[in-house]
Amino acid sequence: MPFGPPPARPPVAADGYLDVLAVEDLPPGSQRSVPHGFERVLLCHASGSIRAVADLCPHALQPLAGSEIVDGVIRCARHGALFDLLTGKPQNGVTSKALRVYPVRIRDGRIQIAVADPAGA
Repeated sequence: MPFGPPPARPPVAADGYLDVLAVEDLPPGSQRSVPHGFERVLLCHASGSIRAVADLCPHALQPLAGSEIVDGVIRCARHGALFDLLTGKPQNGVTSKALRVYPVRIRDGRIQIAVADPAGA
């Protein structure tokens, strides 16, 4: 095979969660973009909690990594679209498209995001 085998993907647990990062690697006030298949997910440690959203603004198709976060709202650096990190809902009139939000849990000091519905729905 000229390109070699595809890279190994981290296993998704039976309940649909993927282990992505140690909590200690995402200190308060920080953010980190992590791969998920052909997409990227932005982990944000803001307003006292860890949130996970698609690392792509649904309006400008611009990566959100490095964008300003204030009071649980992320601002796209490209066109200024604002999104609530908890719900993904747009917060100003720039767009009506919501930002994809991933459920997050912490297990054994690790951040895990829900990426699949275990029921297959």
